[in-house]
Amino acid sequence: MTAIGDSYEARLSLVAEVADKLEAEVVRAFADIPHIDRVSFRVKSRLSFMRKIEKAERKNRPYMSPLTDIEDQIAGRVIVLFDDDVESAVATLKEVFAVPLESGQREPAVDAEFGYESYHEIYRIPHWAFPAGWAERDDLPSAFELQVRTLFQHAYAEPQHDVAYKPTTPLTRDEKRELAWIAASAWGADQALVRVRKQIDARAGDNAGQDE
Repeated sequence: MTAIGDSYEARLSLVAEVADKLEAEVVRAFADIPHIDRVSFRVKSRLSFMRKIEKAERKNRPYMSPLTDIEDQIAGRVIVLFDDDVESAVATLKEVFAVPLESGQREPAVDAEFGYESYHEIYRIPHWAFPAGWAERDDLPSAFELQVRTLFQHAYAEPQHDVAYKPTTPLTRDEKRELAWIAASAWGADQALVRVRKQIDARAGDNAGQDE
């Protein structure tokens, strides 16, 4: 395991260069699009990379070649203001990176449950993002992850990841219910925000019609 970690760290600077180029291109693509809060990319740390390998092994689903197979070594995120902006943001990303290898909404399996929500996509790393020296190695990822989520989804997901995704002790029933309540509050806030914006837009449209 130490050898894999050392190999991962040895080419981390190359992976970081790719992440920077991808981020710059996504920022450019959203420059004139409203309701975009932020665009950010990150490279997985050595510790996080090793934890992912260990987690897969505990589930008896080990990676055969983790240095190339783990797809979120580079991960980008687009945060939008409103829930109904997610679809248009996803469409913009497809214009930049073409057809994703994988895509789909991550959400609770049961309608009555509340929890993590985010749109996830996996794209092939385009050749224009390859830095010098990339083609000389055979231990680099071929794909990267992109997430699109609202501000409220993000506000829930980030602390929830630390609290619930990798706890040092199992969560109690009440702790799980508290997290579900937070997720439900974030979902409700998203829905309310869209309703208020549409009501204001409709009123503005009516007033504009009366002025004509």
